[in-house]
Amino acid sequence: MRESDLVLELADQVRRSLEAQGFQVIQTRTGNDDPSLDDRSAMANAQAGAVFVSLHIASTGLPGTVRTYVMTDMPAAPDASGLIPWNQAQGPYLALSHRLGDAVQGQLALYFHGSPDNALMAAVRQLRTTAAPAIAVELSSVAVQDRGDLDRMMPGVADAIARGVAAFRPFYVTPGQSGGQP
Repeated sequence: MRESDLVLELADQVRRSLEAQGFQVIQTRTGNDDPSLDDRSAMANAQAGAVFVSLHIASTGLPGTVRTYVMTDMPAAPDASGLIPWNQAQGPYLALSHRLGDAVQGQLALYFHGSPDNALMAAVRQLRTTAAPAIAVELSSVAVQDRGDLDRMMPGVADAIARGVAAFRPFYVTPGQSGGQP
């Protein structure tokens, strides 16, 4: 099994579930092209009011479980010009990312027993450079004997992500915005 093929299939299901909830979806990868992590963040950062969901299938972990990760705490310190450095773009969005992560992980825990109830924190490179609420969702595990086990998980993962993002929507007010939603 190739993780990239499985993730593309999962991404397609997540896209359809999010669109069914009324969200516009822009995928950073739709085929065997492999944009850099910075290019993927730049695509997300160019979208006003976006959320960023990075999908992965782990080689470790209890098979049949799913974990959501949010970036570990980081400073949101602007440099002398008032700009936030690229590698700290997530700083102003950490609280929103945690709220999004907990909303998605709460839904995943309903579907996949043994999964944590809340999002976990990790220094995920992809999240650090994203200037929007950002999470990484990781299925376990690509090491399963039968690919069908992962295939059967995908619709539930997609539905849980879409429900979690929909539950998060009313709380999304971008930093510096006084009321209202994007």
